[in-house]
Amino acid sequence: MLKASEYSESGVPVISVGEVGYGTLKLRKDTPRVSPTTTSRLGEYVLETNDIVFGRKGAVDRSSIVRSSENGWFLGSDGIRVRLPSTVNAGFIAYQFQLETIRTWLLQHASGSTMLSLNQGTLERIPLLVPTLAKQHAIADVLCALDDKIAANTKLATTSSLLAQSVFAAAADNHGVEVGLSESSSLLSRGITPKYSDDEESMVVLNQKCVRYQRVGLGPARRTILSKVRQDKELHLDDVLVNSTGQGTLGRVARWTLDGRVTVDSHITIVRFNPEVIDPVCGGFAVLRNEEKITAMAEGSTGQTELSRVELGKLKLMLPPSEQQRALGQHLAKMTTMENAYLLENQALAATRDALLPQLMSGKLRVKDAEQIVSAAV
Repeated sequence: MLKASEYSESGVPVISVGEVGYGTLKLRKDTPRVSPTTTSRLGEYVLETNDIVFGRKGAVDRSSIVRSSENGWFLGSDGIRVRLPSTVNAGFIAYQFQLETIRTWLLQHASGSTMLSLNQGTLERIPLLVPTLAKQHAIADVLCALDDKIAANTKLATTSSLLAQSVFAAAADNHGVEVGLSESSSLLSRGITPKYSDDEESMVVLNQKCVRYQRVGLGPARRTILSKVRQDKELHLDDVLVNSTGQGTLGRVARWTLDGRVTVDSHITIVRFNPEVIDPVCGGFAVLRNEEKITAMAEGSTGQTELSRVELGKLKLMLPPSEQQRALGQHLAKMTTMENAYLLENQALAATRDALLPQLMSGKLRVKDAEQIVSAAV
């Protein structure tokens, strides 16, 4: 469908299986793009608001509705588009695709064993509930109110993050000083080899999937026996986490800015700055700026790449003058706290949505009762 020469560094995102999430599309750093000229030539593959997109292979239970801000994006060759008639509410159908029962059905009825595959015929056989259009609108509106708030919070969190990085960059680039990572850190070490357990005497252990988009997500985390965690490898506030194994995830960086007793597994390197040398918050922001450079430090063959502690320690960081760091670090920390507040609220909102979804779809919860719950949440 697309020639290699038609991809570009800027332009319209091409939506493939990697961009399809559970309900919403998510762009990646390496999401390919095409020019508007290409989309004009291949107009039948241009996505429209309220289209629903699935991936053809892999995680076939994921689907995302195209929102108005995503209108005009391009459908990749490994995506499947569902465009519904006006006689149904596309949002209602999209929410129904998020039900665990429907997702399980898709996994069971997709073809293939090693790699599941989805086709149009399978999608046409999904056992959907189709109540009156008025009821579809009502249910979709209730759930959409929560998703709209989540989207607004996400935008605010992203804006706060970008502003904080811009503030740091301006300070570091104005009469900045260069500091070596190894010389400025008090700990530069891989995490633990966990012994997984859900007992009360256990601790959250992060893995590489938890480090994405320069943030830490606890969703993929597990728990490890507490006695197996050395005290120095229990995360401190403002520690920096660096994914250090495997192509694709190696080089991802995030700052630890949450509460709780947490450690990381041996695929992640902990960087703990010495506050007597540099401000830890400023040090963390300096590492975030070097994510691409860190990724390029990988050693080894494809699929077996590693980032050694020694190589990482050679990284040179550009920081503001020492006399400015403490005040700047405090300011950046406040901005991070604000960002975290938006994201934590999103977790609560998403939990409310996920709890209401099956209740509304099954008719066990009246729309009016759900509206009261949502009103209190947003």
